Amino acid sequence: MISILKKTCIVLFMILSAGVVFAQSKVVSEKKLVQTLEKNKKADVVFVSEISLDGFSVASDDSVSLPLFSGSAIKLVSGMDMTNISERLAYKKGKHKVTFTVKDASSKTYAITAIDGIESVSEYTTRLENERIAAEKRAKEQRQANLTRLAIQVVLPELENVTGSEKNWIAGQIQDKLKSNMQEYLSMKTLVDAKSEAAIVKAQKESESSARDEASAIELGKITTAKFALFSKIRKTGKGYIITADFTDLTTGEQMASATSKEYSEVEYLYGSTGAVDELTIAIADKLQLPLSAINRSVLSSGSSGFSVDEQLALAKENEEKFKKMMAQYDSDLARLSVSNDISSVENKKKIEAEKALLAEKQKSEQKRQQELAEQKKRADADAKLEAERSIALKTQRDKMAKDAAAKAAEVRKMKIAKQGVLGQINIIESKKKALVEIRNSVEARSQELFAQLEKERKSEEQRIRNKSYSTVEMENGKPTQAAKERREKQVIKSYEDLTNKFFADCDAVAQSTMSQQNALLTEIRNDQKTLTTKRTVSSMGEELKVSFGSYEGSMNGWNTYLSLYSDGVLLYTDSFIVGYEALNGKKAPDMAAELDDNVIEEYTNNVDMYNSLLTRGDPIIYFELDYTANAEDDDKPSEYKFNFNKIRVINTVSEKTVQTSTLSKVLPRTMKPAQDLRELVGIKIKEQARFDPQKYAVEVYMVKGKLRAEAAKLAAWDIKWANFFGSSKMIASPYGDYEMLSTKVTQETYTTVMGENPSKTKSKYYYLPVTNVSWYDAIYFCNKLSKEFGLTPVYAVGGNTDVASWGYRVHNGDGIYSDITWNTKADGFRLPTEDEMEVAKSTGYYIRDLAELMWGRRCYDWNHFEWSYIYHADCGYDNVGFRVVRTISK
Repeated sequence: MISILKKTCIVLFMILSAGVVFAQSKVVSEKKLVQTLEKNKKADVVFVSEISLDGFSVASDDSVSLPLFSGSAIKLVSGMDMTNISERLAYKKGKHKVTFTVKDASSKTYAITAIDGIESVSEYTTRLENERIAAEKRAKEQRQANLTRLAIQVVLPELENVTGSEKNWIAGQIQDKLKSNMQEYLSMKTLVDAKSEAAIVKAQKESESSARDEASAIELGKITTAKFALFSKIRKTGKGYIITADFTDLTTGEQMASATSKEYSEVEYLYGSTGAVDELTIAIADKLQLPLSAINRSVLSSGSSGFSVDEQLALAKENEEKFKKMMAQYDSDLARLSVSNDISSVENKKKIEAEKALLAEKQKSEQKRQQELAEQKKRADADAKLEAERSIALKTQRDKMAKDAAAKAAEVRKMKIAKQGVLGQINIIESKKKALVEIRNSVEARSQELFAQLEKERKSEEQRIRNKSYSTVEMENGKPTQAAKERREKQVIKSYEDLTNKFFADCDAVAQSTMSQQNALLTEIRNDQKTLTTKRTVSSMGEELKVSFGSYEGSMNGWNTYLSLYSDGVLLYTDSFIVGYEALNGKKAPDMAAELDDNVIEEYTNNVDMYNSLLTRGDPIIYFELDYTANAEDDDKPSEYKFNFNKIRVINTVSEKTVQTSTLSKVLPRTMKPAQDLRELVGIKIKEQARFDPQKYAVEVYMVKGKLRAEAAKLAAWDIKWANFFGSSKMIASPYGDYEMLSTKVTQETYTTVMGENPSKTKSKYYYLPVTNVSWYDAIYFCNKLSKEFGLTPVYAVGGNTDVASWGYRVHNGDGIYSDITWNTKADGFRLPTEDEMEVAKSTGYYIRDLAELMWGRRCYDWNHFEWSYIYHADCGYDNVGFRVVRTISK
C-alpha cells in the first residue's frame, strides 16, 4: 500500500514539474509576438517565435532594432554574441527561430538570447578564412591562366657599361634566351612584334622618369597587343656581368616581379646552361607563383647531365608537351599575321616561320631521344628484376663503383661544362649575324619610308609643274608654245632627277649612321669564322653530348652505344659503336671458344652483368669526349656550316684515363636556324638605282639580280672591259639553258686583237664585219686565248694542257692537231656553240639581229666528240662565213 502511494506521488510530482517547465517557455506566432510580449507580466517566461530578421541591426550600446517591433513599447537588447551578425544573417536568409528572454518585465525589455539556423562566430570565422583561401586560389589560377594565355613582349635588353664587341650582339642573344625560357619553362605566349618594341621602351622610360602613373601605363598598354612585358638590363661591373629583369603588366603599369642575377665573370655564362637567364627564369616563376616542375627547376639550376635514366625520360616527355604547346602558339600567331600586309607583320611572320622550323627539328630530336631512353629504360627494368639473383659480393662491388663514379662525376662536370664545344661559338656568330641583319633591316625600313615620301613628292612636284599657269612669253595665239611645253617636260624630268638623287643621298646618310657598327660586326664575324677550324672537344658530362647504352654483344665483346650531339635541343650528329669489355674491366674478354676454365667464364659473366647493370641504370662510370671542328660556308649559303667529326674517346670517370678511342673522319653539313643571310641587302635604294640609271649604277643592276656586291662589281667591270673590247657586240644569256651567246659573229677587229692577225680573204676597213677563212682549230685556239684575256677557265685542252703555246699549232697555216683534244664542260671560258644551241638561236632569233646571218656554214662533225659544230672542221676546209662563241654560266 505504501509502495503504491509512493509511486502515485512520484507521478504527480513529474506532472506538476512538467507543467511548470511548459509555463516558463511559450511558442508564439510572428503575427502575435509583439502583442503577447506587451501583455506579459511574468519575469521568468521565455518566448520562442519564427520570424523574419530583415532589417535587423545592433547598436553600440547593444540595443537591437527590428522592424517588426517598430511603434511598440517593446525594447530589445542583445543577449548573445552579435559579432558580424549582419553577415551571419545574410549568409542564411529567410525566417529564423528566435528566443526572447525577459530582461525587465516592468519596462517591457527583452533580450534576444538565441537565433537558430545561423552560424556561430567560430563557424563564421572559419568560413571566412576558407573563402579567403579559395578566393586567393582562384585569383592565383586566373593570374596564372592570364600569364600563359595572354601575350608577353620580351623587350630587347638595355645595356649599361657594356662596350666593345659585346655591345653589338649580346642584347639579342639574351633576348632570344629569355624568350625561349619564357616559352619552354613558363609556358608563356611570347609575342614577336618588331614594330612596337622601340615604342614600348620609349614609353616605359618616359613612364619611369615621371614616376609612372595610370595614364602613362594605359598608354603603354595601347602600343602592343601584348598584355605583359619583360624588361631587362645587362650591366657590366668591374668583376663581370649582372642581369636584372622586371615583369610588368602593360595595362596597369604594375611591376609584377623583379629579379637580379648573381655576378657572372664571363659573358658566355649569362646565356649558357645554368647561367644568368636560367637563374632569372626560376626567380620570375617563383615571384609570379607559376608552376615549375622539379625536373625543369633542376635543369635550370644545375643542368641535366647528371640525371638518371628515369629523370631523363621524364624530362623528354615534358619537353614533348612543351613543344606541342609552342607549335600551337606559332600556328596561331602565323594565322593572325597572315591577314596583314604591314611591313612589320611580314617581318614578324618570317621570324616565326624560322622559329617554327627550328622547333620542328627540336621535336624530331626529342622523339629520337625518347626512343633511345625508352629502350635503355626497358633494359634497366629487366636488370632490376635480376637483382634478387645477384650475389651480395657482386652487388656490393657494383654499388661501390657507382658511388665512387657519382662522386667523381660531380667534380668532372664542373670542369667539363666550361669546356663545351664549338656550338656555343657558332651561336655567338649567329647572334652577331642576327644583329647585323637587324641593323640592315632597320636601315631598309627607313629607306622604304623615304621612298614612300619620294613617290609622293615626285607626284606632287609633277602636278605643281604641270598645273602652273603659262606666262605671257610662253603663249602664242592664246596657246602655250611648243618650246614652253618642252620646258615644262624638262622641268618635270629635272625635278624627278633632283628628288631621286636626294633620296639616294638620304638613304646613304641613314646607312652611314650605322656603317661603323655594321663594319665592326662584320669584322668580328669574319674573325670568329676563321677560329672555327680550331679543334674543339665536347663532353658527355655537359649538356650537348648525350649517350645511351644498348645490350651487350657477346660476339663483339662490348656494349652497343648510341651517341648524339645536340645544339640548343637540335640533333647535329649521331653515331653508334661498341664500348669494349676491356675498356671497363681493364682486361681482355676471354676467348669463349678456347677458354675451358669455368671459373674464368663465370667471372667474365659476373663482370658483364655488373657493368651492364651500371650502364643501363645510368651510373656515370665512364664518360665520352668528341673532338670536332667546323667551317663556315660562303655567304651564298647562309648559316651553313660543315662539321668535321674526328675522334671519340671513352674515359674512366674515377681514374680519368682514356680507355678507348675511335677515329671517325666524318663530315656533315648543317644549316643553323633561323638562317641569317650576310649578303648585302638588295633594298629599295639599290633597286631604284638600277631602274633609275643602269649605266650610272651598273653594280646595283647585278645586285638586283641576286649577286653579291663583290661579284656584281666584277661583272660590272667585265661589262666595261667587254664594251671596250667588243664594241656593240654583247653576250646575251639564253632563257633556255646555262649559257650565253655572242650577239654577233666574231668580228675581224676582235679576232685581230686576240690573235694578232686577220685571216679573212676579203679584209675590210669596217672591222665589225665577221672574220672568215678560219678553221675549227683556229677557232678553239681563239676561244682559249679569249678566255685567258678575261680571266676565265679555258675550255679546250690538247694533251691535257689548256695553254695554247704548248699545242704546237700554227694558227691559220696549221694542218691540224693530232693529240687528244678534250672539252671541260664545267669551265666558264669561251667555246664554240653546239648544234642544239645554234638550233635554238635559229628557231627563236633570240641572239640574232639579222636572221640572214644564220644562213652560213654547214655542219661538220667533230671527230673528237664535241657534237656538231657550226664551223668547218679542218678536214672539211676553212670557214668563209664567220663563227660565234658561247660561254657556260651559272644561274
